[in-house]
Amino acid sequence: MNTPATPTDEESANATILSTYPGGLETLARALVEALPAARRAREILRVRAAVAPKPNCHDAVDAWVGTHPGTQAVHGWLAVASGAPQLLFCAHSVVRNADGTLVDVTFSEQEPTLRFVPHPRAAGGFFSFLCAVPPTHELRINISPGEAAR
Repeated sequence: MNTPATPTDEESANATILSTYPGGLETLARALVEALPAARRAREILRVRAAVAPKPNCHDAVDAWVGTHPGTQAVHGWLAVASGAPQLLFCAHSVVRNADGTLVDVTFSEQEPTLRFVPHPRAAGGFFSFLCAVPPTHELRINISPGEAAR
């Protein structure tokens, strides 16, 4: 699977959110778009699931890992599944932060495509409030228009 092209840092910084699906999530969308350049520059997340092991639910797998690995903590956020303008797609995801600060993905194996992880922005509200909403938001589609500097 090829990773879609991502907007440049300048494009992300100047992006105008046209709409979101589900609707009304512009605050979350804007925060994710603004955080995407830093996620692209971040060190790749270590993936530890064996390719032959069944893929678990990420949130449950993180809870189990944290429960058996003292000093670790859950980090909730969003995977940039499709991050090429004019439409971005983010999916809710959880990873583990080790005591030394490194991030570990206990859901994906080394053989699966690398996707950029954006920690959930505090300014957008509680992470699980999106997942437990009616209807739940597990995916967020963002339609953007590049700003003047990207033209």
